[in-house]
Amino acid sequence: MKKTADDVKKEQSLSFMYFNRFLMLRYFTAFMFFTNLYWFGMALTCKSWSAILPFLLMIGGIAVTLELTSKLHTKKSAVPVSKGYYIAQISVNLAIILVSMTPAYSLFLPFLNGKGQFCVIGIALIGILMSVMVLLKIKKITNDQDRQFKVIKMFEKTN
Repeated sequence: MKKTADDVKKEQSLSFMYFNRFLMLRYFTAFMFFTNLYWFGMALTCKSWSAILPFLLMIGGIAVTLELTSKLHTKKSAVPVSKGYYIAQISVNLAIILVSMTPAYSLFLPFLNGKGQFCVIGIALIGILMSVMVLLKIKKITNDQDRQFKVIKMFEKTN
């Protein structure tokens, strides 16, 4: 049986609706990527070994982007790479906060002076908050408890 134009349109709409469940994750991942890129660039200018950490986080961000892009072609809601990445991001931000309160601060973030510690702690706290929000969103999506899933189900019933 040949698909009609309406059938194709409905399939595409559903595909984009499932894909858009991950919209917040995509935006937050982009924000984290560019934050880590800035950190990486600054660490490189100081020829610091600490450039390794943001580089690895950038690689993780690329992996998350690839995982989320694949959601355009599937209705599966599991995102293990994203979940692992955001747990790692929280861990790194916690480590940054702890290191910022010690004399080792200048070894880890040599491109900032002593006054930059509070700024770094603030940015790390924002990163933790964003990562926790993403992990909560992932949990809702995985359990089909997100608002977008309800809209999708209503759309499927009416069409």
